[in-house]
Amino acid sequence: MRKSPAAPAAPPSLGARSLANLEAQASTARVLNLAAVARDWGQAPAWREQPLFRIRALNTALYMKQRVTTDPSAPPAITTRIFLPQAGEPPTLGGASVRVGDAEWRERLIQACGGDGPELQEDLRVIGVLNELPSFDAFLVREHLRRREVEAAGCYVPLSATELQGVQAFVINEVAQLVLLAFGKGQDPTQTAKLVGAIMSAQNDPRLEPLRRTFGLEETDFQDGIFAWKAFLHFKRALAELRVTVHTASAEIGRMVLLAPCPPVIGKYVEAGQDRIRRDLAQATTEAGQILSVYETAFRDLTEKGDPRSFRDFLIAAPSLFMGLGERMGALSHATTFWRRRFPIGMKVEATGPEACQLLSDYDMGLGEAEIEETPAAA
Repeated sequence: MRKSPAAPAAPPSLGARSLANLEAQASTARVLNLAAVARDWGQAPAWREQPLFRIRALNTALYMKQRVTTDPSAPPAITTRIFLPQAGEPPTLGGASVRVGDAEWRERLIQACGGDGPELQEDLRVIGVLNELPSFDAFLVREHLRRREVEAAGCYVPLSATELQGVQAFVINEVAQLVLLAFGKGQDPTQTAKLVGAIMSAQNDPRLEPLRRTFGLEETDFQDGIFAWKAFLHFKRALAELRVTVHTASAEIGRMVLLAPCPPVIGKYVEAGQDRIRRDLAQATTEAGQILSVYETAFRDLTEKGDPRSFRDFLIAAPSLFMGLGERMGALSHATTFWRRRFPIGMKVEATGPEACQLLSDYDMGLGEAEIEETPAAA
């Protein structure tokens, strides 16, 4: 998602930007809130016995996806910022902030966690795994952790059985079409189901070797392409639902009422923020659809024209396209989730001036638009 014109500076009277609202809420596609997971599941055996991170500070931190622009002519990169707890305070309030990829970020994180060791090295590996993703979408995180052989309890990335079944049913339907094309429509249905299951699995499976050879791909390119393809299918299903919720949230953002008294300077800031966020949401929706159309064209050429070349090209390009698509989908999902938690259906969409400014500020933080003042990491 290309960045909209910069937001006007918040009125000085509002003070420093805070992430308290983000920290208080559960995870979204943009924010992995392990502080909230610890609050809700900290007494559960699974939380303790199958942690996502071994070091407690990392297992109770807040992880946020952010855009980083190093070359103005190139799309921004997606990275992860980690907010660590300190002295019992929530991770966003007074704790250290470390951005993955910055100079000496590992050394700073090691210092903040009290020193190096085997457990911390494994946690650094898990951070690297999470940083490979463009968002913290629950389905993607679960699939990617399995793929990278990271075991963690389900409470860390919750996905209901109904949601999981819905995603899998949609993905399996299109995967099955490819299997039938590659292996023949006369194949035994049981065998077809097994091959679909092999594609859905996070592990390499020798049964897919004929499919790999069909597309003439190296093993690593094939596996990366298949994973990204499944992500595309998941996002295709999700975007159909998000279009409706984004439209609703955008309309509500536009008609948010500021309660009196409200100084003109705050009203001007809020109005500009409303317009900017609505433009960002519309732009992200359009761009996500454009990226998905690359897959739609490739799959149509394969299934309707019997031409595998376009789909082979898609599998090669899919891992890089997936990053851009996932970033936009993560922004849209975060925006709608965050808004609905703040204004449940039926609740009046109104706020005081300071509340509205804080809400828009949190949006900028969660969408990766805002710069974050860094707190030096300390042991």
